[in-house]
Amino acid sequence: MEYSTLFEMMAQYGPLGLWTVSLLWMNNQQRKEQKEAERIAQERLQYHQENIVEAMREQRHMLQKAIEKIEGGLEMVREKYAEERMFRLKGD
Repeated sequence: MEYSTLFEMMAQYGPLGLWTVSLLWMNNQQRKEQKEAERIAQERLQYHQENIVEAMREQRHMLQKAIEKIEGGLEMVREKYAEERMFRLKGD
């Protein structure tokens, strides 16, 4: 039902009817504002979630690189240790 029709119907009840229509209208306006606020909040949440996911992807990539470097360094240390051991065994 439109508010103009409702307004006409309730106007016949005088100030009480007009007051009732104003309450209904204010309630409707508040619901509209609340829905808009919820929509904006949802958009902001989605934006931040996407940023968090992107940051986590970058962190994962950086961790993978760090692990590869650490593994490479360990392999070099193992090779160096093996060479030194072979040198010591040959020297004895």
